Amino acid sequence: MEAPIKIGLVDDQNLFREGMRLVLSTFPELEIMMEADSGQHLLDQLEDVQPDVILLDYTMPEMNGLATLKKVRQNHPEVKVIMLTMHYDESLMVILMQNGANGYLLKDETSSIVKEAIQQVMKVDHYFPDYVSKALLKEVQNSTPVPKKGPNSQQKGFSQREEEILAIVGKYNRQEMSDKLFISIKTIDFHLKNLRDKTDSGTTAELVRFAIQQGYQA
Repeated sequence: MEAPIKIGLVDDQNLFREGMRLVLSTFPELEIMMEADSGQHLLDQLEDVQPDVILLDYTMPEMNGLATLKKVRQNHPEVKVIMLTMHYDESLMVILMQNGANGYLLKDETSSIVKEAIQQVMKVDHYFPDYVSKALLKEVQNSTPVPKKGPNSQQKGFSQREEEILAIVGKYNRQEMSDKLFISIKTIDFHLKNLRDKTDSGTTAELVRFAIQQGYQA
């Protein structure tokens, strides 16, 4: 049996942390190893212990989630961070992804989705529910000029399957991509990793930008 994924839970509301602790404790694959009630409290603890994944609330006094995220990325880049928030805010999603968040979840998600997000960031470094993917795509479309040239598949050596994924990445979540292309999610993740490597994209958001800039998406 694999060792459980070690979780850090950061939220200024004691009741929310207690609820998350109880919910996540039902999954043997997960283990909450630390809790913090502020960004600074988290940073202090990270000097001694480091979880695999941090669930980080965005709305906190003194040091909000974005400021805390930047500090974690600067000092502990190997730690995965999933942002939590009560509000659907497309511009906030984009900003957090651009600053190194590995995932973004609304606080009203089910416990199974939270578990899936944690496991996913450990496997492929990111988790984007469909609302985040659509927000990222909209941001790229609004900020990127329409390319004058079409895709040049030979330049990067893309396979036909990789071109198919470039045409839909960001428009659909991983399950929807799997259904559309009739391949498993594991295969989708394999191709996404290869595409990020081939395009020098550090994140899926950057891969979406590449796909639009190179004419793979209208």
